[in-house]
Amino acid sequence: MRSKKLRQITSNDDISESIQKYNPTLKNILRVEQVISKEKEFDSKAQLAKKLDITMRPPVLNVILRYLEESGKILLDKDGSIVWIYASAKAKKRWDRSVRL
Repeated sequence: MRSKKLRQITSNDDISESIQKYNPTLKNILRVEQVISKEKEFDSKAQLAKKLDITMRPPVLNVILRYLEESGKILLDKDGSIVWIYASAKAKKRWDRSVRL
């Protein structure tokens, strides 16, 4: 348990350092989040970069993707695919009230 907590702290520190170094703007973060949530799935970062209507340096995109993964909004698979997994509070509430088959 303790090692998991330490790993989480280290991970958050790494993200903080990356954010300070590459400084993604809120506009860029929201744009990436919007595109991924709309499309739901991308096969690669290159495919995502083509879909964005703005040019973004790869390190900045990597920081944004790590942030979204840490916040539980996307999954980054080992093969490079990106999947939107975040559900709104309204969707979660409906899921909890749904009838199990």
